[in-house]
Amino acid sequence: MTRFRTRPDYGPLEPAPYLGTTVRVYARRPRSLDELLRCAAATWPRRTAVEAPSAVLSYAELDRAVDAMTAALAAQGAGTGDRIAVALGHDLPLFALPFACSRLGATALLLNTALSPVRWSDQLDRAGCTLLVADDAHAPRLRSAAGGRPVRTAAEALRTDAAPTGLIPLPASRAEDHPLALIATSGTTGVPKMTAVTSRGLVHAALCYVDLLDLDGTDRTFVALPLHYIGPLSAQTTTMPLVGGCTVIPSDTRAGGALGRMAAARITHLDAVPSWLSLLVRDTGGTVPAAWRTLIYGGAPMPPETAARLAARFPALRMFDLWGLSETHGPATALRYDPAAPPAPGTVGRPLPGVEVRSDGEPGELLVRGANVTPGYLDDPETTAAVLREGWLATGDVGTVGADGTVRILDRKKDVILRGGANVFSVEVEQVLASAGGVVEAAVYGVADGLGGEAVSAAVVLADGAALDTAALRRLVGERIGRDAVPRRIVALPSLPRNPTGKIDKRRLRQEHG
Repeated sequence: MTRFRTRPDYGPLEPAPYLGTTVRVYARRPRSLDELLRCAAATWPRRTAVEAPSAVLSYAELDRAVDAMTAALAAQGAGTGDRIAVALGHDLPLFALPFACSRLGATALLLNTALSPVRWSDQLDRAGCTLLVADDAHAPRLRSAAGGRPVRTAAEALRTDAAPTGLIPLPASRAEDHPLALIATSGTTGVPKMTAVTSRGLVHAALCYVDLLDLDGTDRTFVALPLHYIGPLSAQTTTMPLVGGCTVIPSDTRAGGALGRMAAARITHLDAVPSWLSLLVRDTGGTVPAAWRTLIYGGAPMPPETAARLAARFPALRMFDLWGLSETHGPATALRYDPAAPPAPGTVGRPLPGVEVRSDGEPGELLVRGANVTPGYLDDPETTAAVLREGWLATGDVGTVGADGTVRILDRKKDVILRGGANVFSVEVEQVLASAGGVVEAAVYGVADGLGGEAVSAAVVLADGAALDTAALRRLVGERIGRDAVPRRIVALPSLPRNPTGKIDKRRLRQEHG
């Protein structure tokens, strides 16, 4: 494929005030998603912006569709400062909504469609949404969660053929930090927190992706993850308009057969999670996507076997491990995978441009500062103040930062296992177990030992035809880490349980397997 350089110059990094401190930002960045789309439509009006199940639109057509969606929302009574709850499938309306909210000055509560109506009801109550919208597939569940509040259909409230509104865009000084979306965290530590997603954070994260991956107007990205996740929002929805690339939203996001669908769509770029990639690499049939050149992944440790198999099968593919969270609008650090020198367990690379990472000990909790950091949580000043101090975000991850800036993740703060007076880092044990032949994936967690401490337990998923050798796995952990980290119990499961955001559900593992 011929590469062509038509992307704008977004400038060098320069200092700017943010969250009571000084961060570095791209000097010529778009100040909002609204501005971003308008500029893309003016620069590449005929270039394809999105290929979705329901429509294929150029940038000029997408801009008009967002204008119509904004008018439809306004006709339903939504305006600047209002909160709109949406339950939508993997299609154009959910892709276009963040741009419409930026244009309108409203905030979208992006409901995770894998959650139950009970969980939705709690989020609706806390968000105080003035408008509830669902497509046909999700309307019955949203009505169940709404408690008598009216639910509008997406065909009515998110029309892309409504008359223009003539709305005046928010001033740039307000638009950049306006919360255009709310994303509930996974809630593995209790009640989920609602993270404010802003244009400032999304644009900075997306520009980091552009620089890291050398993206340009020939790129076509395949949206395998739900559009309501922070990953696709920053790595795809926001990134492609910066360079004039195309976002491909498939009707089928399953890993099985995805290589053939990617090849047919001429995909060059993919954002995925390790569990999905572990299934993808097992698919030995179908057409190989010849144009595929970049892969980013995160959300969980990548099994060494999966990374090695991907690199062997696609030798020209550039693979990057990203570490971050919803509160950093996705990425904070990046590490390019080198099959000749695989990374040490937990290593996630160095901070991205304009992002700083430090720890409050060695090891200690990792802190992040930058324009990509959220301004806080919805209507929760106490929690916001607890995790944000002078612009530094307390991530809840425990790790180290080397002299060269390389970050290594040891564990989630809540998942550190207290064993006989020693701290056992579950991620470290998981990486060792996953490095063993025949082990596809591993989860390590602590269970009460009756003596005031915790015992180490593990669950593994084995490759086809492999047998569980508990003694060998325990010996490997003892040799690589030490006896305190050796699991007392190891069980083999067909798959690891996951919560609605795709993360391993260790609470369920404790309950069901001890």
